[in-house]
Amino acid sequence: MHDDHANARRLAEGLAELPGVKIDPEKVVTNIVIFDVAGTGIAADAVCARLAERQVLASGFGTSIRMVTHYDVSREGVETALAALREVIQKRP
Repeated sequence: MHDDHANARRLAEGLAELPGVKIDPEKVVTNIVIFDVAGTGIAADAVCARLAERQVLASGFGTSIRMVTHYDVSREGVETALAALREVIQKRP
């Protein structure tokens, strides 16, 4: 579980660097990461659909997205998810 929380923190820190994404990494204390994408100009559900095309799972609700790290998500997987999200945000419709 310690690795899950460390990976969630890394995910939150990386998300905080993305344009249009709003998250406070200091508030991420479990393996659940929730962030707002309203500033990207892309609906949360659309972001999640585009992430799914890249084999990254996330759940959208309202303007927010929920991601969870667990035993089968490695540090490399976190970096892959961040890269995928960066790509999705940069390729606005």
